[in-house]
Amino acid sequence: MNIEFRPVREDEISDFVRAESRAFGGHASEAYLTHGHNILDADRTLAAFEDNRIVGTSTSHAFQMTVPGGAAVSTAGVGWVTVQPTHRRRGINTGMMSQQLHHMHERSEPLAALWPSESAIYGRFGYEMAAFVGQWTVERQFSALTHSPAESGRTAFLEPSEARQVFPDVYQRVVKARPGMVGRNDISWNNEFFDLGPKHETPGGRISAPYYVVYEVDGRIDGYVKYRIDHPQVKLIIFELMGATDEAHAALWKYCLGVDLWESVEARNRPVDDPIMWMLTDPGRLRSEPQTSLWLRLVDVSEALSQRSYAREGKLVIEVRDPICPWNNGRFQLDGGLEGGQFRSTPASPDISMGVADLAAGYLGATPYRALHHASRIQEHRPGAIKQLDEMFATDSQPWCAHDF
Repeated sequence: MNIEFRPVREDEISDFVRAESRAFGGHASEAYLTHGHNILDADRTLAAFEDNRIVGTSTSHAFQMTVPGGAAVSTAGVGWVTVQPTHRRRGINTGMMSQQLHHMHERSEPLAALWPSESAIYGRFGYEMAAFVGQWTVERQFSALTHSPAESGRTAFLEPSEARQVFPDVYQRVVKARPGMVGRNDISWNNEFFDLGPKHETPGGRISAPYYVVYEVDGRIDGYVKYRIDHPQVKLIIFELMGATDEAHAALWKYCLGVDLWESVEARNRPVDDPIMWMLTDPGRLRSEPQTSLWLRLVDVSEALSQRSYAREGKLVIEVRDPICPWNNGRFQLDGGLEGGQFRSTPASPDISMGVADLAAGYLGATPYRALHHASRIQEHRPGAIKQLDEMFATDSQPWCAHDF
């Protein structure tokens, strides 16, 4: 088997999109081809070719991710990863993922992130679960709120063209305050308002086109919600709800829970610390389905740990294992505090040893390292080192990535 790995040319993007769609069991529609041309940067793709035919696809998007402390760190958002069913189990995905990591390092991107379709795949390449979300459903008859901030604003519908103009400002205000969030450029925002049509078909019928509602206070938009109506299921589905203030967050939830005619409200991809549970009169009626969302990879461990801040000052020597990115292997001293940190090579004996994926699991603050220690994934060489690590990496809010790429 003679496989060539390289980025696609502009005139090969349609073939790339068709190959990706076919691998997921679909046929690329004209709308999906347009979608691909809109969001793909040919130079950031990496495809596998056999006899000039695409047999594997992958790409990455250039993002800025908010990390603990508020810094925006260059992040490669990995997506469109497929291997054709005719070429499974031949090492093609391993070749793409490994080369992709080296390309990210050459572009000075300390972080890589993805939303996995098959979670068993990516641990082999140093990725790990780094954020969790909930899919919440509540029947409207049990959706009364007892606790919520006082409201001084109003809700209003916007046409898509109007929403496209005002949503980015609200979104960016939330991005700055929440670890794990990634910014959206014009291409990403245009894609948010691009309707793929048949993508929204359901077994019992068609989900409505999106509705856009904002919460406005004294002429300032402080929040928005994008939702659809699933007519066969008699359900309102929240696809994105962003509140830059507690008041806007509560008002938009109250609006969605109060829309007549629909029997239930479902909210997808909500942060696990969304306070809606504590606002409901009968929180036991809120059905929650926890889900993993963002998987993270530290492409450059030293740079990634130097970019974030820490909840308390401290020093630790950490031994990192990384079989794919050799520049991450070794013993490093972490000097961290409220103003940031440094992560430098040291010959000192390690306090803790771990793989690069284990380090990624707690980087944004979602997972305590003690859990990984109890799972026999992290080795503690100095008593109390794991406790100190958890105290340093603690965050005020749970990480969340609202942008599914």
